[in-house]
Amino acid sequence: MSHTSKFPPLKYTTATLPTDLPVGTVALDTTTNEHKSFNGSSWDVIEGGGIGTPTIVFDSPSSYDQIQGDIPDAWKQLDASLKGLVIGTSCNTIGVQGFIGCTDLTGRLVIPDSVTAIGIRAFENCIGLTSLTIGNSLTSIKKNVFYSCTGLTGPLVIPDNVTSIDISAFDGCTGFDGTLTIGNGVTSIGDKAFQNCSGLTGPLVIPDNVTTIAFNVFNGCTGFTSLTLPNTIELLDRSAFNGCTGFTGPLVIPNSITVINNGTFLNCSGFTGSLTIGNSVTNIGPFTFNNCSGLTGSLVIPDSVITIGVYAFGECTGLTNVDCYVEKSVLDVEGSLYLTGVTTIHVRSTDSTWTAGAGQTIGGKSGITVIKDL
Repeated sequence: MSHTSKFPPLKYTTATLPTDLPVGTVALDTTTNEHKSFNGSSWDVIEGGGIGTPTIVFDSPSSYDQIQGDIPDAWKQLDASLKGLVIGTSCNTIGVQGFIGCTDLTGRLVIPDSVTAIGIRAFENCIGLTSLTIGNSLTSIKKNVFYSCTGLTGPLVIPDNVTSIDISAFDGCTGFDGTLTIGNGVTSIGDKAFQNCSGLTGPLVIPDNVTTIAFNVFNGCTGFTSLTLPNTIELLDRSAFNGCTGFTGPLVIPNSITVINNGTFLNCSGFTGSLTIGNSVTNIGPFTFNNCSGLTGSLVIPDSVITIGVYAFGECTGLTNVDCYVEKSVLDVEGSLYLTGVTTIHVRSTDSTWTAGAGQTIGGKSGITVIKDL
């Protein structure tokens, strides 16, 4: 249940602001032309954030709208007049598209601990918001909730109580310029959840409870510096880390993973160590590691692998050798080794599909010597 009312705020000068009003009272300071909230002893400037009892939105310096309880669907959608927002502790749910397209809404956005659910697209395209704090009672971040909130800056912390991050939840939030912390309670991360969050920095650590890295989930996140995948992941979906050029160090695919889909690590040119493929991988999709030009040394293809897609390792110029435990037809597909640095392939001595000798062309790479000694 909710109740809404619109009325002019109380007005005082800075010198006459009283100190005997209920906590959460909002007033306009006419000296500074700022909305302020009474915290019990002093007055805090409201800049699009904070926590109060009712939820309050500021339409202009002279009026605001107040709602007690939950925020209904589409309450302030496309209202370009809104300048500030205080989500009150009386609010448990924020409705679908509640503030979508409120492009002039500015300042901090604080989701208080009272909020347990936020509807899809609730803050989509609120480009003026500058920082985000998510409360400790929210369990799911729904589809497109913060889509294209390009003004959000600083780090992004997903609390441990959140279990799912849905499709495009933070897609296009290009302004974040700190680290990403994904809480240990997260089990599901949807397609494009963090796509093009290009300013997120530091190490990317996927929690242990996640089993699938979805389509395009971190596509274009160029600022991450390292990647840690847990031993619980079974599927790396299409283009999951495409264009994450900031990753450095080695790349380890855990033994729990069975499928690496198309273009998962396409254009991750910053990796600077070896590539280790876990011994449970059965499928490596087309362009999976294409243009991971910084990967170096020897590549081991375990005997669990059944298919390798076209150009899977193409343009991995730092790879010089392959220890191959699969038949020739699995590796020798279009462009699989195109423009790599591979000069030798070691194969099983008992594998009749391979012929030992120099000067062979395998996967689009010529001048390879095949050695049957594994």
